[in-house]
Amino acid sequence: MNPVTLSDERKIEILLEAYKKHAAELLAIEEAQQKLTTLILAILGAGGSFVAARPTQIADSTRWGLSIIVVSTVLIGLVYTWFRSRARETTRALLVRCEEALGFHTAGIYLEGQTLYGEGLKKYPGRGAWLNLIYLLVLAVGIGFLFVIWAN
Repeated sequence: MNPVTLSDERKIEILLEAYKKHAAELLAIEEAQQKLTTLILAILGAGGSFVAARPTQIADSTRWGLSIIVVSTVLIGLVYTWFRSRARETTRALLVRCEEALGFHTAGIYLEGQTLYGEGLKKYPGRGAWLNLIYLLVLAVGIGFLFVIWAN
């Protein structure tokens, strides 16, 4: 298949399929991030509550073991979140490129004298930056768990 020789109709079909693929991938990326974050927060929260409620003091070897587990879990969450954030931003950029190719940002194609999508939507790839706050949430819960371990 040579893209140069494709009909306009076929190019649009291919472009729409690419757009659908990117939209589905973005949803999968965001859902995977949410599931992992929820799991990590649940594990650390339950563990912290359990340790805090223990009536007896924790042995030093147990503290060190738990600390290694907490730090490892937090690092997994941070690394995973970092890579997922990059993938999310890249996928959002691909969606914008498809929208541009479909003419959503070109005046007069879908609406007389106007663009279908406003200029602000070209900045969509960077708009999910608030999701990066998950870095801080996972880190804060991990640090809190460490305080519980070492204060007990």
